[in-house]
Amino acid sequence: MDDIQGPDFVISKAEKRLIEDFLRELLSLYPQLKEDVEECDGLLHCQMSALQRFAEDLCEERKLEAARECFEFVEKYFVQAKSDLLNAINVSFLEYFKFFPGLSEGEFKEVMPPTLYQGYVDMIIYMEELARKASELENSEDKYPEGWK
Repeated sequence: MDDIQGPDFVISKAEKRLIEDFLRELLSLYPQLKEDVEECDGLLHCQMSALQRFAEDLCEERKLEAARECFEFVEKYFVQAKSDLLNAINVSFLEYFKFFPGLSEGEFKEVMPPTLYQGYVDMIIYMEELARKASELENSEDKYPEGWK
């Protein structure tokens, strides 16, 4: 069997191996995150958030080369991931990433690899669209989408 199945999920063995490789490499590159990563054992989004906070600190402290290396590490897995790991990178790393006040937008774009930066831009656009739709719904006469009543 190539997939691991549970009541609400299916994850391929390849994706599971990719997540294991990601976590192994994460701890090898950033041993200072070991406590946070182990505390969140089995909670990939929580583990990804620890890396996000670390990367944000690098930006705030203007450690540009270290930030670039961190982003390159994340991009390596971003381009390979298909489901759970990709979702964790999008939601728990890119979605609310704060590069300011440490970096300007131009500096941020310069230190983040192009594919990962495009993922960041896509997440910003997606979140803005969700906010726009929520605002429209809040201001509409009918607060419930069709079929929700």
